[in-house]
Amino acid sequence: MRRWMVAWVALTLGVLGVLGLTGSAQASPPVTKSNSTTAEAFWHAEQSTGPNSFTETTWYVGVFAGQDGSVEYSDLYLDVESCKVDPSGNTNCNQISSEYGDSGSPGSFISSFSMDLANLSTASLDGTYMLQSYDASGNPVGSPESYRMVATWTGNGPLFKSHQKFSFHQKCVHFQATDKGKMRAADATGTLNGAPLGTTSDTFFGGDASLQVDHYC
Repeated sequence: MRRWMVAWVALTLGVLGVLGLTGSAQASPPVTKSNSTTAEAFWHAEQSTGPNSFTETTWYVGVFAGQDGSVEYSDLYLDVESCKVDPSGNTNCNQISSEYGDSGSPGSFISSFSMDLANLSTASLDGTYMLQSYDASGNPVGSPESYRMVATWTGNGPLFKSHQKFSFHQKCVHFQATDKGKMRAADATGTLNGAPLGTTSDTFFGGDASLQVDHYC
């Protein structure tokens, strides 16, 4: 089960200058650029099943889009676990069942997605997913069912920026990469098939850009 994620994120990149390489003149090295935005949220609910036991239910939705806002991938899942608290206060959980579907599944589609990448103030999603159920052993159960997720993220607190550079040079192999980004804490509210999931702060909200240059003799 994932919790608040500390991660990368980036928006704009300068253009790398010409690499100084030894040897004869070479053709321009391959350059790879990528840009993405990410909005994720987890909703957790607990239900007591005894003095020292409970069932924990987690709904998750994640959206991964390009800088132009077009959705590249999105997924929705349900995780149900049976948990017990031992005499020492430690909690042990075992998965009972799960459901999973993504935007590539037949019958799934994203009606709309938008995100304020400049300030990470808001994002919104309206997506329909066909979820397949699985038992505790990971075996599919029954036929996929349709779930509509409508979610809104609201950024709060300061923006956190990251800027990382990586370089590797050994003989004829030269690798150089730059990542820049930003992230922000956010609250997310959601409804599932019209039923409210409430508000959660267990989210990841941000975007990144990267540039990679590779050179081989």
